[in-house]
Amino acid sequence: MLSIIICSRDPETLAKVSQSIADTVGVPYEIIAIDNSTKKYGICEAYNLGAAQAKYETLCFMHEDIRFHTDSWGSVVVEILRDATIGVLGVAGGTFQPKAPTGWGADSAASIYMNITHTVNGEAPKLDRINPTDAVLVDVAAVDGVWLCVRKSVWQESPFDAVAFPGFHFYDVDFCTRIFLKYRICVTFNVMIEHFSKGSYDDKWYKEALSFYKKRRQYLPFGVKELSDQEKERISLKELIYFTCGFIDRKISKADSVYLVHDCLARSSYKRESWWLIKKLLTGR
Repeated sequence: MLSIIICSRDPETLAKVSQSIADTVGVPYEIIAIDNSTKKYGICEAYNLGAAQAKYETLCFMHEDIRFHTDSWGSVVVEILRDATIGVLGVAGGTFQPKAPTGWGADSAASIYMNITHTVNGEAPKLDRINPTDAVLVDVAAVDGVWLCVRKSVWQESPFDAVAFPGFHFYDVDFCTRIFLKYRICVTFNVMIEHFSKGSYDDKWYKEALSFYKKRRQYLPFGVKELSDQEKERISLKELIYFTCGFIDRKISKADSVYLVHDCLARSSYKRESWWLIKKLLTGR
């Protein structure tokens, strides 16, 4: 019933999550672990390799540093994905994807739906549960890649883009961006996962965020949150300016910094923040 695909870096961590799956999944399943201990693959390539081997119609792509706290969660996934209108299922996501190089959690807490526990660096577990509507299944624009499930037929229509995203960032938002054109993207509150790490916003994240923006900007903005065109552009510009500021600070690429500042000016020449970015670009302050 369920093919579980993991890009694995560590045999011990893989053994732990495999036991957690066995204890809780509640349906026939297989684990397809792509050995990436030598960093041979980006996550898109690893996931595509695993999905191609899957014998079941329902696929679950997941990180290996997680633990399940819901019995028979596999039944929940299979039942939800019987709805042919749903393309992707996750446990965390956002309802609006701006026209900017940003992740799924842009805009505000009112746009975020999340049901996951984080236990990081030996600290006490922290439940991150955000559910403004109290629904058990919520439509969103994109979900986090820590755990995402699809039918194999949906993946075959839109496999992960290993060429545009050779690393470990933005594969999830890009995947959802393309699938959103045809299917619903949903977050379930009937599956609880504990995750033992959090995302990192390093130079690689910034580079792949910009790759996503350049590659998919014709699809942006999109989402399920009802917003006026003016509000969509306001949020998008806010996120674009914020990203551009961080990109310049990191001194990643002069050419890409110029590209971003030009984009800000083209879309908001009347905003003081856009002109301030020129000074920042020239002086580094």
